[in-house]
Amino acid sequence: MVIDRFLTGPIQVNTYLAYDEETKEGFIVDPGAYCPELTAKAKEAGVDIKYIILTHGHGDHIGGIEGHLKDFPDAKIVAYEDEAEMLENPQYNLSLEVCGKPVSVSADIYVKDKETLKVGNLELTFIHTPGHSKGGMCIYTAGHLFSGDTLFRQSIGRSDFYGGDYRVLINSIKDRIYVFPDDTKVYPGHMGMTTVGDEKRGNPFV
Repeated sequence: MVIDRFLTGPIQVNTYLAYDEETKEGFIVDPGAYCPELTAKAKEAGVDIKYIILTHGHGDHIGGIEGHLKDFPDAKIVAYEDEAEMLENPQYNLSLEVCGKPVSVSADIYVKDKETLKVGNLELTFIHTPGHSKGGMCIYTAGHLFSGDTLFRQSIGRSDFYGGDYRVLINSIKDRIYVFPDDTKVYPGHMGMTTVGDEKRGNPFV
């Protein structure tokens, strides 16, 4: 799997372009704002974008959906089933404050906990990790975990927004992320990459 990171939007969200190098089928994770560099990279590499996958529905992670759907009109939006309320309501997703305009999104595919999805030869597993939001989720595939705003390098996501809960967030990290092997690479929604082992040993919040 090839993974490229792009910083998008006013809060510098990590937006990821990931694809199966053999089949060239791929997906975008959390397009915080429209990123022409991502589109150019995908087209240069001949990537067929099958999905735009949202780890959660906050405005800083969804502002670029509309623009990238113009570039990849066949892509399907994927989100966790409990995040529909957040995605569809600009008051809850804070898009006006973050994006400067209200954004309302309806996913094409709402997934359940531990549901899987094939992208080329990759099998993605969706893991419900509430606490930052009701329907926050992580995406796992072959030793790689996209953690959204649940877990950061030496930090964690906020729990004071609508649908957030600190205790639930900590339990999500301990019970749903720390169970992966220590060498699992973690790609968070903000800041740099880390590993499960590094966070288990040194994250001061957990």
